[in-house]
Amino acid sequence: MLGWLTGKSQSLATVAPVAGEHNLSQEKVHKLSAGNAITPNTAPETIFDTYRAAPVHDRPVAFTEEDAEAVKELAIETRKRRKATKSVRKSHAKILKDSAEINRENQLMFRAEARFEKNTLGYKNTTGKLLHSHRPQYAQLGKSFEQAEKAADASIQALMAQL
Repeated sequence: MLGWLTGKSQSLATVAPVAGEHNLSQEKVHKLSAGNAITPNTAPETIFDTYRAAPVHDRPVAFTEEDAEAVKELAIETRKRRKATKSVRKSHAKILKDSAEINRENQLMFRAEARFEKNTLGYKNTTGKLLHSHRPQYAQLGKSFEQAEKAADASIQALMAQL
């Protein structure tokens, strides 16, 4: 983490995409968070399975006292599992919500970085255009300086010739 804060994780920059080139693709932009993420086209068959703590009661049965005691214990155990499952679901939902928020904040940071880069390149581009517009004036300054230098040299030669 400190590498990011100190800038040590920066890679060398290349030229900006001024010709419109890019490396964006649907595969990159819509990449799933995990290989088994649940989406309409990747929903596993098991998500539609049903949990049952007891078998289907599909025929008349004369239960025994032992059966009654076993079902009572299963009911207690099933209630504990229901509560535990509900607790896990709530915690899992919080984890997913916070994970999504972390991803959202990172995406907002990436957008800010992209805006920063575009704006900074725009500022540099404007400065570059201004400097290009000054080139003829600098050339004129250089030319007039050369002319003044030649004129001074000619005057000095004329004076030296008179001596």
